[in-house]
Order: sequence, then structure tokens, then C-alpha cells
Amino acid sequence: MTQKDHQPSSTAVRGIPEVDAVVVGAGMSGLYMLHKLRGLGLTVQVFEKGDGVGGTWFWNRYPGARVDVKSMDYSFSFDPDLEQEWEWTEKYPPQDELLRYINHVADRFDLRRDIRFETTVTEAVFDEDVDRWHVRTDRGDQLSTQ
Repeated sequence: MTQKDHQPSSTAVRGIPEVDAVVVGAGMSGLYMLHKLRGLGLTVQVFEKGDGVGGTWFWNRYPGARVDVKSMDYSFSFDPDLEQEWEWTEKYPPQDELLRYINHVADRFDLRRDIRFETTVTEAVFDEDVDRWHVRTDRGDQLSTQ
């Protein structure tokens, strides 16, 4: 979607909140997308099924879980200060360290304020007549993209 001047839509008039973008999942990709879209000046709502960030590293907590890519290649590179402040303890870090890193990123960039945890998207329908996505969740949330 592009950022453009918007006329009030029929969804806004009916009281359904609008955002520029909806992201499903607060794993590494979802967090990056939230950060990137915010940087473009867009409003974003993230929905995450779990009660914390991390995606794969939140859900997969089995003994021996670790990344098979060097930690520096697996980490976010969009912020040089972030790269300098985080010190990896291992070349191929285990799940708990990856989850600590992802939580650090979420806190450092205040990402949690736009994440609705313990919420599953149950429906996303594109309405061609108004050029918007309409999204519903299992917690009764309804919103529309602008």
C-alpha cells in the first residue's frame, strides 16, 4: 500500500478503526515489518497468537534448539547501534539467547505498543469496492486498512 490522502471511508464512518497496515505475527519478520512501516510514517497493528514476541524462537523451546546460521548473519542489520550493543555469547546461539535478543529489539524500538498479543486473525477479506482489507480476530477486533 502507498501512503496517500484518504477520504473518510465507509468503514471509518461505521466506527471500525483503520490502520495503514496489519501484520500477522511478531516473529523476526513481523517485528522488522512493524519497525520499517513505522519508519515510513504508517500506522500499523500487529496481531500475535502467543503472549510474547519471537515467532519460531518463542514457540520452539525444545532441548538443543539453536540457529544454524552465524549469529551476526541472523541478527537485524537495520541499525548500526543495535549491532554494536548486542554481544552474542556463541557463534550459533541457542533458542533462549535468540529469544532474549528478539525481546531486546522489541523493547529498544518500543514495538510492543502496536502488538496485540494472544490474538489470532480469523478473517482477512479484501473489499475491492473500497480498496481495503477488513480484518477480524478471535478476540472480537475488527479493523480496516486505509
